[in-house]
Parts: sequence; structure tokens; C-alpha cells
Amino acid sequence: MAEENDTPKPEENTPATQESAPASSPAAGTTDMGLVAYIAFAVGFITAGLGSIVSVVIAYSQRAEVAGSWQESHYTWLIRTFWIGLAGWFISFILLFILIGGLLMIGVFIWMIIRLVKGWILYDKKEPIPDPDNLLFG
Repeated sequence: MAEENDTPKPEENTPATQESAPASSPAAGTTDMGLVAYIAFAVGFITAGLGSIVSVVIAYSQRAEVAGSWQESHYTWLIRTFWIGLAGWFISFILLFILIGGLLMIGVFIWMIIRLVKGWILYDKKEPIPDPDNLLFG
């Protein structure tokens, strides 16, 4: 019986399992929530806004944790893009009845895409949004 306990089992403590475990499961707390927020916002374009709602919830919940850093401007940027975009979609929908809403919807869509792409590029470079409170493109 003592001999059975002394011999290591092949699946325990081998270099192969020790090396592959960290690669397949990231350590807790290492998820880049800013990147997740940008991806969720992009997914919102194909999920009727559901991804954008997830994005703005992430932005609101994470903004205080990164206060004073370059990431804070990105969360503010995403929050403002969401709310201004939502207002634009609402106004566009109302104006559909007088035939100008379709053009406005296209404009709001392009505006949101430009803001998303610009923010994502700056986020990837780890640079802040120069003016996250700007209504246009920062």
C-alpha cells in the first residue's frame, strides 16, 4: 500500500499539465473589461442593441474602478455614445413618419460606427479619448 502512494500518477505534477493549465484558464481578474465593453457594443449592431446595453452596464460599473486613468475616458465615451445614439434612434424613428427619419437613422448609424472604431483603436493603443464629452468624434 505504501508503494502505491509513493509513485506519482501520470496525470499529476507532470511538466506538460503544469504548463498547459495556465494557458487554458486565465487567472481570475485578468479580463480586460474595456475590450469586452467595446466588443459588446459592436455586437449590439447585430443584436438590436442588446450588446450595447451590456456594454453600457459594463462601462458604468467599471468607470469608478479606473478613475483617473486613460481607461476612464473610454468608459465615458461608450456611455455617451450609447445615450446620444439611443436619443438619435428615437428621434429618427419619430421622424420616419415625415420621411426624413430614414436619412437621420443612417447618419446616427454612421456616427456610432465612427465613434466605436475611433475609441477601439485608441483603446488598443492604450491612449485616452482626447475629449470624451465631445458630441462628435472627440
